[in-house]
Amino acid sequence: MGLAWIEDGQVARVEHHYIRPPGMRFAPFNIGFHGIRPEDVEDADEFPDLLERLRPTLQGALVLAHNASFDISVIRRTCEHYDVSPPGFDYMCTVQVARGVWPNLPSHKLNVVCGHLGVEFAHHDAAADAYACGQIALAAAALNGVTHLRDLPGRIGMALGRLDHASYMPSQGPYVPRSRAPVAPPHVAPTVVSRGRLKGRTIVFTGQLASMSRNEAQDRARGEGGRVAGAVSQSTDLVVAGPGAGSKLKTATELGIQVMTEDEWLAMVAG
Repeated sequence: MGLAWIEDGQVARVEHHYIRPPGMRFAPFNIGFHGIRPEDVEDADEFPDLLERLRPTLQGALVLAHNASFDISVIRRTCEHYDVSPPGFDYMCTVQVARGVWPNLPSHKLNVVCGHLGVEFAHHDAAADAYACGQIALAAAALNGVTHLRDLPGRIGMALGRLDHASYMPSQGPYVPRSRAPVAPPHVAPTVVSRGRLKGRTIVFTGQLASMSRNEAQDRARGEGGRVAGAVSQSTDLVVAGPGAGSKLKTATELGIQVMTEDEWLAMVAG
């Protein structure tokens, strides 16, 4: 876990904490992504112990994360696994911030946005990524004349997310369409009433879904005006990731594409 603490309008300090996973189970896919091996964490605390040390500072804070839907999902599911309550905090997704403030970038993954801002960091190192995430938020705030980061979402048409022991609300950002060639209107399943919430957006589903089948989710997306694709690419707008998501989730993260959990997806299309 990497943390960067913002004080007086700047990143004041960063922290890095290893976490020992249950049973010391490691997947080669994850080792290849972040470089953390079993020998690095064999003497580290498990998640509940680290969480309790951090709880006083996280409680009531504003938490920033790049592709925050993924990070918050990890926190929620890990808390459920250990049967512990998460701290209560508001959170803001800096992918959504970057899309709203710098819509013309070729992508909004962390290293691309930081390259545009001239921020140097070691990508995929947890503490360095946290530092970079903080710099993106501070740059966006400065560009919009905002002194306090909590005021930034209202300035750019976003809504903060919220996590606490009793509830969860996803972060909401304005949809900024990407430049692309027109596509043919998608087929709409006849049993679904189109409301156009996903009009013009390309959606990819990956991993397992708990509340519906993959085909039902895809029909729902088409019914909301979206286009369903089987692979993640630069033209993808949204990835809905469930347990077991693999290479598609990795590609989406690297490309800076918005990732949602199944719960966030259902909240988006509900009603």
